[in-house]
Amino acid sequence: MFAVIPNYYDVQDSRNQKGDFMGIFDKLTGKTATLTPKSALVLSAITVIAADGVIDEAELNDLAKIVRGDRKSIDVAMEVLRANKFPAVIDLVAATLDEKQKFATLAILCDLAMADGILAGEEKTILQMYMDKFGIPDAKLQPVIETIAIKNDFSIFS
Repeated sequence: MFAVIPNYYDVQDSRNQKGDFMGIFDKLTGKTATLTPKSALVLSAITVIAADGVIDEAELNDLAKIVRGDRKSIDVAMEVLRANKFPAVIDLVAATLDEKQKFATLAILCDLAMADGILAGEEKTILQMYMDKFGIPDAKLQPVIETIAIKNDFSIFS
């Protein structure tokens, strides 16, 4: 006479890849997304280009150059960003990249931030946060910054 109602509260122990317990709603919040080196680069780029609160068309074009059609990297980066607010994502990016990737990522981030010839205060702060977390000394990054500054100085052609 009475229908059998399954007991949804007797949930089996489900753990994610890291062994952390996952609740039923974690799948909806994107907490299970795992960064790859490419999605970590995309995530870090998004944090830099969005530093001033606005992403303009030129910045979107720069992001497209990094992504190179890899929509999954954007999706993963956005899932991680939604689930882990800034600046916590810097730790996740740092944990995903090896030393060579960290240096290349920081060079790319500097190029993104300096593309318009102006390094805004927020961009500078975020770059410094990545630099500190990646453990890259000023002396190692200085030649990269000087090269980017020369590359982006179109006034020499006027």
